[in-house]
Amino acid sequence: MMIRNATENEIDQIIAIDYIASTEETRRQQIREWIKKDCAIIALIDERILGYAVLEYTFFSCGFISMLIVQEEHRRYGIATALVKRLEEACNTEKLFTSTNESNIPMQAFLASMSYEPSGIVHNLDEGDPELFYFKRVKK
Repeated sequence: MMIRNATENEIDQIIAIDYIASTEETRRQQIREWIKKDCAIIALIDERILGYAVLEYTFFSCGFISMLIVQEEHRRYGIATALVKRLEEACNTEKLFTSTNESNIPMQAFLASMSYEPSGIVHNLDEGDPELFYFKRVKK
């Protein structure tokens, strides 16, 4: 598996694996912006994009994994782990945060397996599905 920064030539492939981007122009535009800002990475096997992740510094000036998606049929093969480890290494702040919906039990289990600690909850982002925030100290 290869992990590297995403390029503008790969926007359509990234959109194809993002189930929300397939129907929402806002997400497609966000993907374009992440790639232009050079904060999106991709996981490839045999030159095929199977997942992507985004690291930003817009959360109280701390690192924040704002997106992590792996194609459904390729989950549980270490792709998300590889993407997150790369972002942890690249993060230039001491603290790295991320979040997921309360209903996303697989993501919560994944974050626990990667030693992320619960850090808080925000209601009213998605109606009836609070956002759970997680934290990991990546630099000392």
